[in-house]
Amino acid sequence: MSENANPTPTAAEVTRRYIEDHPAIRDCLGYNIVNFTSLARKIRSDTGLANQEAVEVACRRYQRQMRTEQPLEERVLEVVRASRLEVRTRVAIITARNDWDMLGQVLEAGHKLLADRRHLLQLLQGPGALTILCEEDLVDAVVAAVGKRGILGVSAHLSALTVRSPERIVDTPGVLAFLAGALFRAGINSLELMSVYTDSTFVVREQDVLKAFRVLSGLVHPPAGPDESLA
Repeated sequence: MSENANPTPTAAEVTRRYIEDHPAIRDCLGYNIVNFTSLARKIRSDTGLANQEAVEVACRRYQRQMRTEQPLEERVLEVVRASRLEVRTRVAIITARNDWDMLGQVLEAGHKLLADRRHLLQLLQGPGALTILCEEDLVDAVVAAVGKRGILGVSAHLSALTVRSPERIVDTPGVLAFLAGALFRAGINSLELMSVYTDSTFVVREQDVLKAFRVLSGLVHPPAGPDESLA
């Protein structure tokens, strides 16, 4: 085997990998709020690199390259602000056993219940259970179709907030994390999170729906600035 088959990575390569493994540091570089000496010292401490100057140079080069790209946060905000927010109250989550017979019963019931397409009925299949999101009015019908033996639990008095985004969300990483992070920072617990193509749905308790709506609405429809409000 050639001695050069696994060459030792350079300080620049190690530094780049370290920054990309730490999104918070990458964000700080993007905002230009980094002390490069302290950052290089931190990278050296965590990676074992010896040359302080080489690490600092690599950090500055990484930042310059970032400035030639559109910041990811801008791309995320463009998608979010081109989205629409919809809210449904009085929804429920039914958790059922996950097996093929059970799935078939749910699908058969859904075919009948969704004759009126205004109804909400979504199915999420996980390794250990089926999660069915539906309007409270449909709970009895779904439970009857599945059979009580197959039901693991029912949670009612919930609300569903759906962010409907343009198709470019598919090629824009981080949108779902951005929305979920905003709810997290506001202290709102999302009982279920469903992402289907361009729709991102967050299920919260009824007492949290107004707060959750304000948080997500503030992202999708941010308040106009002074200049915009006078336009």
